[in-house]
Amino acid sequence: AIGHHTLVPLARYLGFNLEGLPIDGNGLIPEALDEACRLSDIRAVFVQPSVINPTATLMDARRREEIAAVARKHDIAIIENDVLGPLVEDRPPPVAAFAPERTLYVTSFTKITVPGLRIGYLAAPDRYVAAVANRHLVSNWMATPMVAEIATRWVTDGTAMELVRWQRSALRRRQDIASQVLAGIDYRVQRDGLHLWLELPGDRAEESFVSQARLRGVAIAPGTSFRIAESPWHPAVRISLGSTTEGELRAGLSVVAKLLLGDAEHLLLAI
Repeated sequence: AIGHHTLVPLARYLGFNLEGLPIDGNGLIPEALDEACRLSDIRAVFVQPSVINPTATLMDARRREEIAAVARKHDIAIIENDVLGPLVEDRPPPVAAFAPERTLYVTSFTKITVPGLRIGYLAAPDRYVAAVANRHLVSNWMATPMVAEIATRWVTDGTAMELVRWQRSALRRRQDIASQVLAGIDYRVQRDGLHLWLELPGDRAEESFVSQARLRGVAIAPGTSFRIAESPWHPAVRISLGSTTEGELRAGLSVVAKLLLGDAEHLLLAI
């Protein structure tokens, strides 16, 4: 029901019918996937179980195994986006570990090491290798050799994990800042995550709230930009924790907090 913001335009461009499925605090509900597979011609399911974007939830191992079982039952492919996975210390095994014969496992170095390392690995089962290679040629002739060499060396010599640990430490400091500035405000976050998900009070409209924040120099994402299913909706915003300095983050979160609490007088003084 809520998913990666690029899914809708990509599916539309490629001519796919995208169906948003119900979720709970643990991610995609297996029974909902099972029902969709029985009632529709479902060919694949897209999941991002580690620090789910945008709702900042972490799917547990049992739920991952259940989703793999449903996919096997209906013989559908699993596309697993785990680009943030390594940031999560002691995370559960990927869904690919429970259904390696049908899972396209997607990784990336960009958000877990340094932004300039724009490359990732795709692990695919034998039966999908030819199709994956053909699709790759549609948009890329090959991976940039220099970047691929750097990524490979960093994996083998331990530099990649050293950078992951640095990012994890930096994100935890930012999480501490968020907990201080947003004290008393309910929001969802993972300790090693890049963002938080904040549901707005029932009388606050997303567009208005986002606009008010932007007028004060703070950019946040409306929750509806991640909406896939036309199901009951509660207004929310996604707030990135990693795109600014720690000082700017503290100032930006202060603006958000004051907007939520309606402290207009103090807000004007702070600006």
